[in-house]
Amino acid sequence: MGFVLDLHLHTQRHSRCSRINELRLIDRAIQRGLDGLVITEHHYQWPQAELDELLAQANAPGFVLLSAFEYSSSKGDILVYGLQPEATKEFVPGGEPEKMLAKARAMGAVCIAAHPTRAEISFDERILKMPFDALEIESVNLQPHEQRLAKKLAESLKIPPTGSSDAHRIEDVGAYATEFQGPVLSMADLQAALRHGTFRPAGKR
Repeated sequence: MGFVLDLHLHTQRHSRCSRINELRLIDRAIQRGLDGLVITEHHYQWPQAELDELLAQANAPGFVLLSAFEYSSSKGDILVYGLQPEATKEFVPGGEPEKMLAKARAMGAVCIAAHPTRAEISFDERILKMPFDALEIESVNLQPHEQRLAKKLAESLKIPPTGSSDAHRIEDVGAYATEFQGPVLSMADLQAALRHGTFRPAGKR
């Protein structure tokens, strides 16, 4: 087995929609067999000091904890990896998706289309021309038929697929994840792996 990460989840510390107590997060991830995870709050990115504090409290040597953020555009949500925490202020919610994707990529980010076929908050036809680095095709917030649609979309666009929990409850952490061919120990590693397609959805866990 490769290196398994949950790339998309939320905690109650910075996402009002989540019920996950961040102090339980890492223990749950380890129980699910994850090598690491990326916290992706809505329009907030954990600074390194917060990540270090959480890792110290968990006492989990070798576990990888990274942060990114989820941006809510006027039509579809975008997972943004590799920017500095203060950069979230540059992304006002509700912007045009293709413009916000272009802006994030111009700033050096790697971007994944979050739950692109989810009812009510899916993308529109503009996604067909948007240069995402990957498409999330599996999560607890995508119904089976939505997962099938997302998989077909990724195949037709020739964009590599990912799986993530999109967890808002502690029991969902790691329910879906992404398996990488080699270790992902930093955000730079994650960006490189996502850009080069050296990963696959790990399936329901």
